[in-house]
Amino acid sequence: MENGEFEVLLEVGQTYLLNREYENAIIKFSEAIKMNPHEPEAYYYLGLSYEGHGKYREALDMYEKTIKLDQSYANAEIRINALRSKLESSPPPA
Repeated sequence: MENGEFEVLLEVGQTYLLNREYENAIIKFSEAIKMNPHEPEAYYYLGLSYEGHGKYREALDMYEKTIKLDQSYANAEIRINALRSKLESSPPPA
């Protein structure tokens, strides 16, 4: 595994995320996870990308994987709580 390549994927993904190019961000963070499936940061950013894209269940899954890898990842815990509230208060799809 090339750690430099992993870091580049994270940086490119973050740029896409900041520019609200969620589909491109999802691709880059997914590639990063394939390269290093034990890095919680990649799952967290993938969760943010899914959330931005409106895919809340997928985002929740990614945040939960983040916590499994690093129980001290407070931002993931915050997003989990926010998303659960959002999903519980939203009406079911028609």
